[in-house]
Amino acid sequence: MPGIKQFQVDTKGLSLKDKTILKKLVLAAKLIAPLYLKQKNNKYPGANFYPHDATREEIGRTAKKDPTILDPYTFVERDKLGKFITIPFHIKFKKELKPIAKLLIEAAGLSENKNFSKYLKYRAYSLLNGDYEKSEIIWMKTEPFKFGFVIGPIERYLDKLFFKKCAYQAWVGVLDEKLTAEAEKIKNLILTGRRKILAGSEKVDVSKIGVRIDKTIIFSGLIADFMFTGTNLPNDVNLMKKYGSNLTIFETSLQEKFKNDQFPIFKAVFNKNFQKAYSESFLYKGSLLCILLHEICHSLIRYRDAEKRLKNLFPIFDELYAYILGIKNCGPLVLKGVMNQKELEAILIMHICRNFTWWLDSRKNPDVSHYAIGAAIALNFSLKEGTIKVKGGISWPNFAKLFICVDELCHILDYYLALGTYKEAEEFIKEYGSFDVFKSFAPRLNKFLKK
Repeated sequence: MPGIKQFQVDTKGLSLKDKTILKKLVLAAKLIAPLYLKQKNNKYPGANFYPHDATREEIGRTAKKDPTILDPYTFVERDKLGKFITIPFHIKFKKELKPIAKLLIEAAGLSENKNFSKYLKYRAYSLLNGDYEKSEIIWMKTEPFKFGFVIGPIERYLDKLFFKKCAYQAWVGVLDEKLTAEAEKIKNLILTGRRKILAGSEKVDVSKIGVRIDKTIIFSGLIADFMFTGTNLPNDVNLMKKYGSNLTIFETSLQEKFKNDQFPIFKAVFNKNFQKAYSESFLYKGSLLCILLHEICHSLIRYRDAEKRLKNLFPIFDELYAYILGIKNCGPLVLKGVMNQKELEAILIMHICRNFTWWLDSRKNPDVSHYAIGAAIALNFSLKEGTIKVKGGISWPNFAKLFICVDELCHILDYYLALGTYKEAEEFIKEYGSFDVFKSFAPRLNKFLKK
């Protein structure tokens, strides 16, 4: 079914009541996909959020007089006279949202967890009235629920004009308690070493970071298209500063991507002799750590004015910097004995493999192009600095030099998010964002390109 991705997860350990709750949440998630598909349109940079004949300049000019034009939760249309009008999502989709809200309220009535029940009720109300903040605050302030469940208009990647409008999505998962406990330890160690703040920047300090690893059952809407392996919410920096953030790692999505994309790419692009030193299971752990570190670091790189300065280029730097800072933060973990050098090597290897997967994904789905551009920057920067070499496949002289390169790129990306101008960011992308680096591996990636 379009806009939906389901995974096989063992739910035998759940009670009959929990299984009933789960069934209602999964059905609600499925019903959100058609709303997303009505928002999506790859032919226009503004998807279906704005009139297709409207220019960025016209929209921006009108928004100065009417802020609802760029409200994250409105469609912009033209009236009979050709003037812009806005229609809130919850009004546009009133009929479709009622059965979704009903399912959430029914699930809330079955839940024995008072906080989870309260969250579901407020989330149901928010879908119908457009006030999402109350339910987000409940979600952020409480301990991880047994079920991971998020639904509503959230991510902004469809809006390539202004990176403002939110697309509908939902996911449902079951908490993996063992892996979550391990992730919590790593998170706490990273948070003890806060970074210096660049003078003149508007850094947002996040008070609390929640972490969970889920056995994901369903993706619906935008997240099904993007096949995220992790996410960090909320996107609102003011909410994040006041209440903290929650990050989720989608274990089943990660396993699928590793098996179908990341590990086969490792076998295709790395030197054959180099490959012998790393087992499949060891690299999977590296992939899991890579995405966990990325999502933790998302909470450490929030600047109040970054989106305003960098505009549509913001997601490129935001996503890439979180990955690079995550790798940099491995240094203290190695020094403290929490991580060994071999594990750090696995993280670096899987980071490179993920760069290739984003480029390949962007060829089929233009909505993920910002990830692919960031991936190109990372790979081009490493090659230019001479830290990785390509001879019979990717290899490198030593990891110390590569780690120094990561540190250097980290400082550069920090500047752009903290203080950089749009023009400066644009020039940096022109210098390092070419996809030619991926195309040079085309013979090795032939089977992926044919998919």
